[in-house]
Amino acid sequence: MFEHKDLDGQKHRVLDADKEFLSGAILETREPKNGQAIESAGRAQHAVVEGSLVERFLPPETIGEKWSHEPSTAWWEVVGHPPHAGIVADFNSFQGGAYHRTLNPADNLVAFAEQGERVVMSGSAYSVVRSSDGTTLEQPSLLALRAAYYA
Repeated sequence: MFEHKDLDGQKHRVLDADKEFLSGAILETREPKNGQAIESAGRAQHAVVEGSLVERFLPPETIGEKWSHEPSTAWWEVVGHPPHAGIVADFNSFQGGAYHRTLNPADNLVAFAEQGERVVMSGSAYSVVRSSDGTTLEQPSLLALRAAYYA
């Protein structure tokens, strides 16, 4: 289990991974703004998938697990430049995430969809093979790809 001096169960906490493709745990951080209660803060979540640090941003728990304008919980996006210090960097290292991300133009991994499907960017389009039906989807933006994924 990941342990760190900044883990307090409120502002920084570790959650069990909710999907099999995640490497065991999720680090959640909440930064309340303007003196608001911690429960009203949006949540940044970090995990490691295939050796890469990934992140997603969720609304406050009082709102739920997805933003009102989204069809489902946010996808996990690959962190292009993992932090070098702090709790997220320590978590990434503990979970086996790479300190430096190697770019591979032939397999430019940018995110993971809801069921852990790899989202890649090729040229000027994003694509994913939806696991539920094997359909390859391609769109010019991640937002458009998410809409097509859930259509």
